[in-house]
Amino acid sequence: MKRINLKRIAYLISTSLLAFSAPSLASAQEKATLRIDWTALGYHAPFYLGVARGYYKDAGLDLAIMEGKGSPAVANLIASGSDDFGFADASTAAQLISQGLPEKVVMGVFQKSTLALFFPANKGIKTPADLKDKRILLCPTDGMARYLPAFLKSAKLEMSDVKIINVDCSIKYSYLAQGNADVVGSYGTAGGPLLRAVGLNDFGKFDYASAGISLPAHGLLASTQTIQTKHGRVGKFVEATQKAWSDAREHPDDAVNALVAANPLSKGKEELLKSTLLDSFQYISTPGTSGKPFGWQSPQEWAQATSLLVEATGMKQPSSPEMFYTNEFIGK
Repeated sequence: MKRINLKRIAYLISTSLLAFSAPSLASAQEKATLRIDWTALGYHAPFYLGVARGYYKDAGLDLAIMEGKGSPAVANLIASGSDDFGFADASTAAQLISQGLPEKVVMGVFQKSTLALFFPANKGIKTPADLKDKRILLCPTDGMARYLPAFLKSAKLEMSDVKIINVDCSIKYSYLAQGNADVVGSYGTAGGPLLRAVGLNDFGKFDYASAGISLPAHGLLASTQTIQTKHGRVGKFVEATQKAWSDAREHPDDAVNALVAANPLSKGKEELLKSTLLDSFQYISTPGTSGKPFGWQSPQEWAQATSLLVEATGMKQPSSPEMFYTNEFIGK
């Protein structure tokens, strides 16, 4: 009987110890969310690769990637605390931050403006000056519309020299393919694959950045509260993201496969996704970030971007561009 009781006591003690240790094991993986700017596209693939390879898990994060409905919506979700991190247009976030949204860009990804104009090769457009009298397709929410005057100015043109046609964003590429316009405003990260999807395989492109328009594009957002109260968590997330993007640049096929595995409806679109991903890589580096770790943001380029934002959007002049971003999480 004594032996039975001793065994019973030992069993109870061991199960009690397991019960106490279970929460500590579970807490090793903190749940976190990343809200991307749209439905899963090729340039989101590195994040899915990071999850598949275990980079976020190794950093102690159980990361869930959530699809979004545009950069403004993502920025608001991050500021409200609904999501931990966001992947969105940094210039858009800066405008909202200037209006009081409590967040910052904690890591730059596409640091060169992705705004661009695409056109079929048979339109006789060789230089930006050839846009004179051309029909340019835009949609009401296009960011490139706001900065188009600055782009045209670089070609010694004015808005009155072109004809703007506004259509719904969902049809503008097919509308161009049907011959209803000469040029379409798009993004360098996605415009090419979207044109090929509607049968336009031979086309040209003018990047806004080539006209001296300095604007940061997509980066990672975190609320000021998260930065202050979960500083270590933000640092781990940024470090894991650096690994994920470095891996994706070396192994784009693996990145696309990870995205498709997480989003079965994307199956069969691997080539389009890969093309989008590869196109996006050209917007990562800028002269101001040359020689710096991936994700580091140039103070000089942010100052230039701030001046343009104030001029083109009517944004209030900030006390300092540093209110929009921080490099504190980027290793040297």
